[in-house]
Amino acid sequence: MFWCDLYHQKIYSAYINKASDSSQQVTLIDSLHSPEGLAVDWVHKNIYWTDSGNKSISVATGDGRKRKMLITTELNEPRAIAVDPHQGFMYWSDWGGQAKIEKAGMNGVDRQILVSEHIEWPNGITLDLSNRRLYWVDSKLHLLSSVDFNGDNRKVLLSSHHHLGHPFALTVFEDRVYWTDLEDEAIYSANRLTGHDVAKVAEDLNNPLDLVVFHEQRQPKGPDTCNMGTLPNGGCEYLCLKAPQITDHSPKYTCACPDGMELGPDMRRCAISKSTFHSTTTTTPTTVATTTTPSTTTTTTTTSATTTLPPTAKTTTPAPPQTTRSGRITEHPRTPAATSTETTSLSSTSQKSTSTHTPLLAAVAPNMVIGLLCTGGYLVWRNWRRKNTKSMNFDNPVYRKTTEDDDDEIHIGRQSESIGHVYPAVSGSHSQPFIALPLGGHTKFEKRSTNQDEGLSRNTIYLAETINLSNAISGLP
Repeated sequence: MFWCDLYHQKIYSAYINKASDSSQQVTLIDSLHSPEGLAVDWVHKNIYWTDSGNKSISVATGDGRKRKMLITTELNEPRAIAVDPHQGFMYWSDWGGQAKIEKAGMNGVDRQILVSEHIEWPNGITLDLSNRRLYWVDSKLHLLSSVDFNGDNRKVLLSSHHHLGHPFALTVFEDRVYWTDLEDEAIYSANRLTGHDVAKVAEDLNNPLDLVVFHEQRQPKGPDTCNMGTLPNGGCEYLCLKAPQITDHSPKYTCACPDGMELGPDMRRCAISKSTFHSTTTTTPTTVATTTTPSTTTTTTTTSATTTLPPTAKTTTPAPPQTTRSGRITEHPRTPAATSTETTSLSSTSQKSTSTHTPLLAAVAPNMVIGLLCTGGYLVWRNWRRKNTKSMNFDNPVYRKTTEDDDDEIHIGRQSESIGHVYPAVSGSHSQPFIALPLGGHTKFEKRSTNQDEGLSRNTIYLAETINLSNAISGLP
């Protein structure tokens, strides 16, 4: 028997009669994230599982030595998985944002959606190989439904909040369908055709998360197409997987390579894929330069060779998972390896800075040349304009006369300087003295002011036209 352990993030196997003895339990697959669904290909001796942590569906040999991820895209919350090794198809449920039930070949090809409407939380699924129907339970809608292998002829067998409080896993045997309920912690059964005759099979359980029937009718024998010829393992170097039987001309099996490798021209041997080769050669120099401790070197080597070497066991114990009543199985976040992240970050940063120098220089150089040409042209034009501009200068005798440093007195008259009288200033007044000058029937008064602070001598001339000199003089203090 096989089972997955969400707490230890591993897949184990043991003989049914010795499974209770922990010393007889064998670890097949480790280094998983959140393994939830598990199915066994009893014909070709392979195991399939879903991982909601890294959103993937993977396959491995029965001994766990060879493994490969088959589907890694458009998966939100993959849960249960079931296989049909006779027809080469696998089926799984996804209760993510867009809940659905899908199927694909057991080699990962020919993927298609079976159910995507009126479905919310599809948990467990099971196959009735004899009647070619798929059964599932919806823990949010409280439904037990079925559909054929092509997604047609959909039927609702049972809708009940009482018997389907929180169904999780189910299986079919003969004319009965069985399911576990987390809310009642019990196992129920009903007629697989009508949904009637609901009965409680077991109760007082502790989180019954899965249910399996081991019987020849449930696991009918069939030919191992990978070992029917003279070549063992179908001549494949790594994995031999059952191919989906869509038509009579469909291949019976296909070869598969580990992650990071691809099939060669003969479709049997494996070679390193081009993307992996370029990624390895680019990051290797950076990794060697930044590696400072032996533990860092070990981590880097394990990461780059996961597909060719057996994975190493984790040394840290993760926190226990928590199962909620909504059907979600959550677990505490784990701390990722900081060494490999730091190495990758340094490598990508250096590559990014180197690659951005060339386009930056190409964009700046033309702008600098254009700016220099414009500046030079402007200077030449300004020099030419200055040389070819004609100008005329006029002297202002009045401005020159009033700004020249002359004597303190300005004499205006037709005769000698002795004409005129100086009147003293009034005591206590800051007014300047006035000089009365006769100008032939008119009198001009001159006020002299001196700005001692600025050291400049300025004259302000006041003109007054009078008819009588005595009238002008009588107005003085």
